[in-house]
Amino acid sequence: MRNALQDFYYQFHTEQHYFLCHDILEEAWKENPQFSKDDAIVSLILLATGCYHYRRHNNVGALRSLKKALSVIEQSEQSIDLGIYTDEYKKIIIELIQSVASAKQFVPIQLPITKEMEQDIFKKYPNFVRTPYMIEDSYIVNHHLERDRSEVDKARQQALDIRRAKKE
Repeated sequence: MRNALQDFYYQFHTEQHYFLCHDILEEAWKENPQFSKDDAIVSLILLATGCYHYRRHNNVGALRSLKKALSVIEQSEQSIDLGIYTDEYKKIIIELIQSVASAKQFVPIQLPITKEMEQDIFKKYPNFVRTPYMIEDSYIVNHHLERDRSEVDKARQQALDIRRAKKE
C-alpha cells in the first residue's frame, strides 16, 4: 500500500493526473481482501475524483466526491497509515468544498504529506515536485475521454458474448 501511496502523491502533485491517482489507489485498495468503502484510503480516492471533476468544471460531481471524501476520513481511525497529517487534510477538503460551492476556479492543492512519506517519495521519484500551476495537458485533464479503452471494450464485448451464448 505504501508503494501505491507514493505513486499517488507523485501523480497528484507533480503530474496532477487525478484520474490515474484514482486508479492507482483503487487497485491497491481492492487487493486487500477485507476492503471496505469506509477505509481511510477511500477518502484519497474520492479526493482525486473530486479534483478531476472540479478541474473539468463538473461542480456537481466534485461536490459529491469531496463531501464523501470528508465523511470517510472523519469516520476512519486508520488515517495515520496514509502518510498525511489528517487534521490539515480535513481542512483542505473543507476548503475545497467551499471553493466548489462558491464556483471558484480550480487551483491545484498541496496535500499535507508527512516528512517521512515525502522522503520515501523522493527516493522513488527524485524529480518529485509540488507543481504550483495547473497542468493543462488535454490527455491528463480529459483522460476519461482520451485514454485507450480497447481493453475495456474488449472485456465488455466478451462478457456480452458469454451472456448471449448462455441464452441460446
